[in-house]
Amino acid sequence: MSTKVDKLRSESTTRRDDRRSIDSATKRDDRRSIDFATKRDNRRSIDFATKRDDRRSIDFATKRDERRSINSGTTRDDRRSTDSATRRNERNNEFATRRDDRRSNEFTTRRDGRRSPSTGKEKKKRKRSRSRSTSSSSRSSSSSSSSSGSSSLSCSSSSSSSSSSSSSSSSSDSHNKSKKNSKKRKKEKQLKKKSKKSKKNKRKKDKKAKLVEDAAAPGPIQISKYLKERKRKGKYSMISGKKIKMKLKKSKKDKLRDKNRAELLEFLNSTL
Repeated sequence: MSTKVDKLRSESTTRRDDRRSIDSATKRDDRRSIDFATKRDNRRSIDFATKRDDRRSIDFATKRDERRSINSGTTRDDRRSTDSATRRNERNNEFATRRDDRRSNEFTTRRDGRRSPSTGKEKKKRKRSRSRSTSSSSRSSSSSSSSSGSSSLSCSSSSSSSSSSSSSSSSSDSHNKSKKNSKKRKKEKQLKKKSKKSKKNKRKKDKKAKLVEDAAAPGPIQISKYLKERKRKGKYSMISGKKIKMKLKKSKKDKLRDKNRAELLEFLNSTL
């Protein structure tokens, strides 16, 4: 009887110990699984939150930089436009004054050149009239008066020829001056055109070099390059020029991870 009682007691103790060990193991496993799941979920939630915050901060920073760059660009362009307009107006005024001065000088020289031969003609007419009057008086008078009239005619002709030669020389001088002035103007215009072309070529080369440097540099890119591309469909970043993706593409691993996470959450909700 005692042996049977001892056997029963030992069996009961072994069963009780087995139950206790199983319960403690199951509880310990449950705790470990719950702790592991909570830690994993916390890590994922923290990672997701950090990524979301990073995206928001990046978007906010990009928008702020875009606004600042646009404002600075507009102010800079306004200043440049006002400065260029004032300089252009000053140049136009100077050019207009020079042009008016040149025209006035040319007009005066031409007028003087025209007046000089006209005065010579008037002198010739006067001398001819005088010679005619003297010739008529000489015909009515004696032969001695006729000889004096002929001498007066020869003197008048010599004086008229000298006056005409002086007038022709003055007109030729004015014509030569006008030619020289026209040649100088043409040379100045050609030099100005050449300087403008060289400046334009330099500007184009500088712009190309800047574009190449900006494309090669890792920093922010000029916004003016992408302002012209607003008509494109979709959203593009003003700094990098790349298209902003509104939806993220999930791979097979991401989908399996989401499924496992959903199953684990269902299991935890059912056990708790």
